[in-house]
Amino acid sequence: MKQPDDPNTQPTPEPGQPTATPGGRREIRDYEYRQRILSAARTLLTTQDVDSVTMHQIAKESGVGQGTLYRRYTHMGDICSDLIKSTTQQFVGTLEERYGSPAPDARGLAILENCIRDLIAFVDTHVSLLAWISSMHADKRQYNILQKPFFVRLHRILVPLLERAIAQDDIEPLDVTLTANIILITLMPESYLFHKNNLGYTKETFTDGICRLFVKGL
Repeated sequence: MKQPDDPNTQPTPEPGQPTATPGGRREIRDYEYRQRILSAARTLLTTQDVDSVTMHQIAKESGVGQGTLYRRYTHMGDICSDLIKSTTQQFVGTLEERYGSPAPDARGLAILENCIRDLIAFVDTHVSLLAWISSMHADKRQYNILQKPFFVRLHRILVPLLERAIAQDDIEPLDVTLTANIILITLMPESYLFHKNNLGYTKETFTDGICRLFVKGL
């Protein structure tokens, strides 16, 4: 368990962390509390189902008082949304660095397959949390996964890879926007969970099947 709130505790510097400027101490403290809360939630969710984790557990694990916790997050949904937002932003950033500027002679289809495998591995690791967050928004009329920043950024990674594969004559010309959308929709957590839990697919068989359909099949 982490140590209780200590106003003298100094946060470990990280990219994007507020600097210790006059008037910035509150921002530093808020940043530290947020990191401790999200770290505690992440730890608890590795061993427990998302529905069984409580605000009390997170407060205890993080060493943050419950009053402090509730001033920042109203309920578990707020914490999970912040946690998955932080996690997905880091992941997409990694994909953008890895696949956003491939070497001139790199094959588009090979890069596309690697990107799909990374996406499925990410979904497999975070599927319960991703599906839980998605279910929270399922009945909201204004919720459209295709317009979410996470989806849009992934789409911007896949489209150039498909265009590259066409330019390299590895695939016939096709609608790259529609194809990228269909690939990403197929990899949504609900689809993955259905194939895994209801149809008995493993991560490996699901991944191989998707690559055979969307890479070798193209």
